[in-house]
Amino acid sequence: YEEVVGSSSLPVDQRLGLWKASDIFMVTPIREGLNMLPMEYIYARKEPHKPGVVIASEFSAVTSILNGALRVNPYDIQMSTSTIDKALSMSLQEREGRRYRDIDFVSTSPSDQWTRNVLRDLRDAIHEKSGQDSESASALSTPNSAKKGRSKQLIDTTAAFLAAEREASFTRLNHDVVKKAYDTTTNRVIILDFNGTIVLKEPPGKYLKREILGSSGYKPPASVIQALTTLCADKKNTIYVVSGDASETVEKALGHIGGLGLAASNGGHFLPPLVPGQAGRQWRSFDLGVDWDAVKRVALPVLSKYTARSNGSFVKLTHFSIGWSYYSCDPEWGSLQASHLVLELENELRAFDVRFVTLKGVVEIVPRKLNKGLIVKKVLRDVAAKNGGIDFILCMGDDISDEKMFTSVFSYIAEVGEDEDDIVPSPPVVRDGGVSNSSNSGDAQMEDVAAGLGNQHITGNAAELRDPCFSYTTAVGRKHSHASQYVNNAEDVAHLLVKLSGEEIPEGGVVETRRASQMEQFFT
Repeated sequence: YEEVVGSSSLPVDQRLGLWKASDIFMVTPIREGLNMLPMEYIYARKEPHKPGVVIASEFSAVTSILNGALRVNPYDIQMSTSTIDKALSMSLQEREGRRYRDIDFVSTSPSDQWTRNVLRDLRDAIHEKSGQDSESASALSTPNSAKKGRSKQLIDTTAAFLAAEREASFTRLNHDVVKKAYDTTTNRVIILDFNGTIVLKEPPGKYLKREILGSSGYKPPASVIQALTTLCADKKNTIYVVSGDASETVEKALGHIGGLGLAASNGGHFLPPLVPGQAGRQWRSFDLGVDWDAVKRVALPVLSKYTARSNGSFVKLTHFSIGWSYYSCDPEWGSLQASHLVLELENELRAFDVRFVTLKGVVEIVPRKLNKGLIVKKVLRDVAAKNGGIDFILCMGDDISDEKMFTSVFSYIAEVGEDEDDIVPSPPVVRDGGVSNSSNSGDAQMEDVAAGLGNQHITGNAAELRDPCFSYTTAVGRKHSHASQYVNNAEDVAHLLVKLSGEEIPEGGVVETRRASQMEQFFT
């Protein structure tokens, strides 16, 4: 074993000999510009030589270029060791496939091409800035520009006034007021978002490039789970957790709370609360008029093509969504590929009633009618029909997709007392396996009615709001929202749930208790 510092100290003939003798090339810098050695390694092992495997740090520039390389985080020892094991045990077919992704690009991109591209980008940036400066100078010299400026200032001032008025009415939720209303009511509905609302989002590490989402292996704090268990045991409560994640993720985190309703895939796939005396429960779905299997057959080949050309991207499937994540890709390249992907998918899926949702680093295909408001309105309608009205509604969420939950609460309140013919019914519901509620057996229909989730129509007094009726739509984080009030973060949500359940808030708060529990698990 001999350690060599710096590539320049190793002659090219010795480097090539080393590349041909090595099965793996691993480069794990913490900070680095463009390193040509991984590309040199790939080129040295082109056909007819056996392909090698490149393992590259996600902090290096080369990981955004080589689509066939394996990505690692140098700070994650477990990830690094498992990736080395994967590379050593990789089949010849997969090695050849990874080499095929990169060999054409490496072979046609010599160092002089890189130099020309950098100089071209610098020149374009200088010309663009010069054009902006000249436009600004022209605007200043144009007659009446001062008047336009004053007019613009007036519009801005008016907008600022309206924004200030809106902010003044957007108040922070008072836990004591909610608790008092909760204690005086008898038919309550509580609907909560999952990730970022009852699951505390872990802040990304200082050196981590990719975001750590709360739903990726994390569960609500123990105090929140205990509070939900206590609240669900109260027959006066109907509680649902609504998530955009897959049903497996949500059920793994909260499925052990039998009295808690779960909704995954942005509400399109849901699991009603367990009815007393019932042995088990079954997932149900809204029938949104889309053949989802056919959508997958068309979309997945297209997504696979873009995944192969975008290192760090992957496909995520849930019951009612197909997502392509490019968050860990090179930002410029990922955004470019996402724009091309949407155009191609729009053409391929034009025969299906679907829409495309573009979020931070993700492109999602979902049924056009799907949103979280569907499950919210259905739960409210069915619980009101079962219990003769509702007198307490608490709806909380942190994401833009949760805005539909807030507006659905308002829509439900507005439709109460309306004629049945004027109300748009909820979509039909089918059990997993494609059996419609309308054709269920008698026992199954009784279970649906007992759970408050049959295909019921609400008329007359059954849909009336009780007097008084307390309704709280609450955004997690102060932001522009359809919600009427806000809380600062998910820890505030946890404290509210603990307070409603009658439990004591842990000393040091939910976050400190969670950290202590994680440390205890780590050392045991």
